[in-house]
Amino acid sequence: MSLTRWRSFALLLVLLPVLGATPRKTTPLPTGNLLENGGFESGLAGHEWMPAAWDTFDSGLHTSFYMRDTQIAHGGEYAASVANVSNSIPMFHNWSQVVKVRPAMWNHDAVVSVWTRSMGVQGRAYVLVQGFRDTIQKMALEWKVPRDSAVVRLNYTATSQPVLLTAWQRQYFSDNETEWVKRDLRVFVPRGTDVLVVRAGIFGTGQVFVDDASLTIVDAAPLRPVANWKNLLADPGFEGDGDEWEYSMPPYEGLVLGLDTTFVHAGHGALHAHGGDVGPIQARTGACQILDARALWDKRVRLSAYIRTDSLFGSAYVKLYGSTPEGEIAVPTSKVFSGDTDWTLTTFEMDVPPETYVLSAWLMYNAPTPGRLYFDDASLMVVGPAHYLNGQSPRPTLVPLAVPGGR
Repeated sequence: MSLTRWRSFALLLVLLPVLGATPRKTTPLPTGNLLENGGFESGLAGHEWMPAAWDTFDSGLHTSFYMRDTQIAHGGEYAASVANVSNSIPMFHNWSQVVKVRPAMWNHDAVVSVWTRSMGVQGRAYVLVQGFRDTIQKMALEWKVPRDSAVVRLNYTATSQPVLLTAWQRQYFSDNETEWVKRDLRVFVPRGTDVLVVRAGIFGTGQVFVDDASLTIVDAAPLRPVANWKNLLADPGFEGDGDEWEYSMPPYEGLVLGLDTTFVHAGHGALHAHGGDVGPIQARTGACQILDARALWDKRVRLSAYIRTDSLFGSAYVKLYGSTPEGEIAVPTSKVFSGDTDWTLTTFEMDVPPETYVLSAWLMYNAPTPGRLYFDDASLMVVGPAHYLNGQSPRPTLVPLAVPGGR
């Protein structure tokens, strides 16, 4: 090959990507409703009442009832419902569907719409969308096998399953009786998300109907800047109906967590917990709010609350948790309270590094344990830039996802 022809060939190699001779394959963004059988019109083959593509929460209790109903429907002929008649053992009874997330859906918003109707609800009905980095569930969907089978195939152990929360948005509604109401949720889907889970159900007693559910992917909404020293928590003094807070309760008989007006720090209400004295393991219990953390990157945040304990044998405290695609942010627990403590202000601070997509603000204790505790007048604020930016503290470390274990 002559020198001139060689130079021309080399120039062509450089220009091929520019000219489009080697285009990069891209997966188009999915359109339309990603939920199967969103109107519950199709039944599961060989089953008397189960709708296709949906699952129920298997509580093992005989006090909850699921059905596919023709008497009350928002659209079409069918709706689904869940009823619960006892709250002695706290559980979130719900219909659910898992949707596999493609990389093309990352960095977009998931919009969920579900029509609901409440009948005799004592407690809270809800619609929830969750995002997870969950290799096991992703492969279970691809292989079309149960999750337990995927655990075996991937050689994970029962105690080392790699599940990381990447997105969360729940809407509670505690109205006792409603007609059909459209519930809308919107959540950002970050890089690394494997699955989205849509749920609709009840925590408490009564019955809730669900129909015409949809999940669509749209362009991400623009971020709003967060001002310093502004409280980011909704209903921080527990003066409302409690629907702004997530309640985390292990299924221990007699456990109570909710609003109380007997002992308050200020205003008319406080968060109160007691009961559930017997259980197999110590479990995270309490109330939290889960926030989209993208506007908090490279900032330092402070969680504060007043706490009161009454003969509490366990440990009560406030804490922040952050999730990135690579793992959960590890920050030591702040001061813990037990025994008898009058109203005391406690705080917890943490830097929020980039790629933190979910921040959870917890008022919590470890159950089961005898005694009572109360939280009131909580706040979550940005107090300035992250300390690692000016060398005041090291960058937070991450707890990585579990790796396969031997069998």
